[in-house]
Amino acid sequence: MNIKRFCALICGVIIIISSFSACTVKGDLEIETEFKTEQITEKEATTAVKETAGKKYVVKTNDGSPLNLRAGAGTDYDVLATIENGETITILNQQGSWAKVKHGEFTGWVNTEFIEQETQVTQTETTVTKQDKNKTTATQVSSQTSPGAAKPQSGYIYSYAGFNPVEITIKSDSWNLTLLNRHYTLPEGYVPQLAEAVKGSGVYLDYRVAPHYQKMYDAALKDGITLSPNSGYRSYQLQKNNFENKINYYMSQGYDKATAAQNASRVILLPGTSEHNAGLAMDIGWVTEDFENSSAFAWLSAHAQDYGFIMRYPKSENKQAITEIIYEPWHWRYVGVEAAKEMKASGQVLEEYLGVK
Repeated sequence: MNIKRFCALICGVIIIISSFSACTVKGDLEIETEFKTEQITEKEATTAVKETAGKKYVVKTNDGSPLNLRAGAGTDYDVLATIENGETITILNQQGSWAKVKHGEFTGWVNTEFIEQETQVTQTETTVTKQDKNKTTATQVSSQTSPGAAKPQSGYIYSYAGFNPVEITIKSDSWNLTLLNRHYTLPEGYVPQLAEAVKGSGVYLDYRVAPHYQKMYDAALKDGITLSPNSGYRSYQLQKNNFENKINYYMSQGYDKATAAQNASRVILLPGTSEHNAGLAMDIGWVTEDFENSSAFAWLSAHAQDYGFIMRYPKSENKQAITEIIYEPWHWRYVGVEAAKEMKASGQVLEEYLGVK
């Protein structure tokens, strides 16, 4: 009898221990599952915060123009792309007044003066819609008053980089306001009638521009200033060689061909789209930014408009976003005395003056 009771007791103990073990294992599994769920939820929440809290900004320039996306924190760095007014960017980090941002496939730096937190996006979108409407109207008007576009290029040589400039028609009554930039190109095979800009210089301009340059040169000389003509008219082939060399330079820095061509176009215009190809512009003195410190630059800044010339590519970040060319204090373009004086007074670049891009 004692033996039976002892066996029954042992069996009872075994059953109790088994039940307790089963409960413990089940409890551990439940706790582990709940812990993993909490971790995932927390991770998702953290990611969401990183994407929204102080990271997303909207481009908002003063005049609605695009914002330059640069390779480094400063205007001395190459422009990788332009970001349209109203588009959203993501800030990665900040260095002074410059922010490293992500925009589509591009990563680069922008000036924080021209961006706002995404909370303003609704207002910005409304502003952009209004600006786009005004821009369309201005383009329709300007197409009747400035050199007209004849046809887009078919199979353009640099289309791989997103370029497809429109071939213009040069109007005899407004030739001095011919707009050339990466969007507009001279008719195929166009070569202007040339004349020497300064007698004995061996540097040429369109024959209608040369006398105005000579007059300006002589006036400066009386003030003890020499406006040395560096580079005037360039042939299509020379412009192409210069542009291709710049593409090769950027490719040697590790850029792909399309990006290299885009970067090159900020420094040297596409062949056929340069004012030099039309004989309308002169590079004066030397072609580095420190020309702005010269007495020649000071004289030009004060008097060039009186002879029909403008500094075509200003230093302002906003203006560079419009011209899509780096600051070139040496590049002076003939537009005629009336237009030059009006542009000087208003601070407009040629695209703004004509109401087109």
